[in-house]
Amino acid sequence: CAVVRGDAGNPDLRPWRANAADLTFEKYFGSKGYLAVQLFYKDLKSYIYNQDVAFDFTGYPIQDPGLDVNGNPIIVNYLGTANVPINGKGGKLYGVELAGTLPLGELVSALDGFGVTGGASYTKTKIQPTPGAPAQDIPGYSKWVVNGTAYFERAGFNTRVSARYRSTFLGDFTGFGGSPVRRTALDETIIDAQIGYDFQDGTALEGLSLYLQGQNLTDQPFVSTGAERNQVIDYQLYGRRFLAGFTYKF
Repeated sequence: CAVVRGDAGNPDLRPWRANAADLTFEKYFGSKGYLAVQLFYKDLKSYIYNQDVAFDFTGYPIQDPGLDVNGNPIIVNYLGTANVPINGKGGKLYGVELAGTLPLGELVSALDGFGVTGGASYTKTKIQPTPGAPAQDIPGYSKWVVNGTAYFERAGFNTRVSARYRSTFLGDFTGFGGSPVRRTALDETIIDAQIGYDFQDGTALEGLSLYLQGQNLTDQPFVSTGAERNQVIDYQLYGRRFLAGFTYKF
């Protein structure tokens, strides 16, 4: 006997709902630098997840299941299941974020043109994706996310080096047969750099800017695993990218 299974939408599905509160403290240093700290909290009142529900497929066209090992037609049970999105209980999302920009020339005149900018956030999440199942993190959210850029901009020259880090997170992937599965994506650090020159006003090439960029300079892979960190399932290398170009304003 073959049981019919399928996937469907849900016209009665409601969107995510949440009560949210944010508190931000900001400090400005002249007109160029600032420091900000933000506290955030979201009480998720609903959450969308997928669940198998009973469904009668009578009257729907299905693929012929063929014959069994004895050569007899396989009987089809049209009372099967459909995987549909439904609304469930919510959860919580809260944390703190630090961001800022500091032109070092504002502190030491000899460092005019040098500066740093970036931010860091710490986020905790918790949901119950399926009734009766243990709580887990919300997919797509890393506990730690950090990004920073060191730069130099002066007399037409501009140089910057950027780094982005995110810790492990629960991700949605496409599994065998196209079915969605959740796995742990490992932490990663991406490093980019750029150097350029803007021709100054009054020169023969006024308005022309040249640049050279390098992306993912350390060739950081994207890795997902099973229950243990050493149970690697996906290992994807995207390679380094180098770009050269120009812009012209007139």
